[in-house]
Amino acid sequence: MLASLAGAVLLTLSLPAAAAPSFDCAKARTKVEKGICASPALSALDQRLAAAYAKAMARLDPAGQRALKADQRIFLDVRDRFFGTPDYDLKSDLAERAAWLERIDPSATKGWDGTWGSVMGEITLSKGGAAADINTVALTQGHPTCTLEVAAIVDGDTLLVGGAPADLKENDGWSVRLARSGTALTAELLPPKASDSAGGPPFCGNIPSIGGAFLPLRALPDEPAPKK
Repeated sequence: MLASLAGAVLLTLSLPAAAAPSFDCAKARTKVEKGICASPALSALDQRLAAAYAKAMARLDPAGQRALKADQRIFLDVRDRFFGTPDYDLKSDLAERAAWLERIDPSATKGWDGTWGSVMGEITLSKGGAAADINTVALTQGHPTCTLEVAAIVDGDTLLVGGAPADLKENDGWSVRLARSGTALTAELLPPKASDSAGGPPFCGNIPSIGGAFLPLRALPDEPAPKK
């Protein structure tokens, strides 16, 4: 009897503690928070995400920190909005976000070249900024994308993507301006100069998603480094 009790105590002590999320479950109010608290797997992912966020914030300068705070707010808003809808997978979303946060590395980019990311997508620059590959997605139903792979022109402290005459003609006058802001990269979609131009950029879906701040990311293991 005593041996059985002692064995039970030892077994209990050897079991890992149940995963807890990064917030107090006693104060959980939203459906997402309650769902995370009810699942050890989701709780562990939430804790991993929070740890990755804190580590990234500690490595970024003030401009990068502001960019990450804004990006995280968008992620949380979209997560809460899509939770419970068909085809939405909270576990996958948390895992992908945690992995993305773990890729943030201010030392991964020198000058223009490198991969820059946000909750909207990625921008890859190579050849001293002369080549750009932009892939972003609108965080709405249907997820319309923007895809632009074209030459870029260094213009002082900015980079003009698709600004060459042939590219402007190809894209109905639309281009993208990139600028460095500390450890962040800001993107701005530039409309045609002609006042009578109609329609959106041909390289985007019905909702353009190029814009805002992007953060420096380490290349994935199977992802080639941008060509210098």
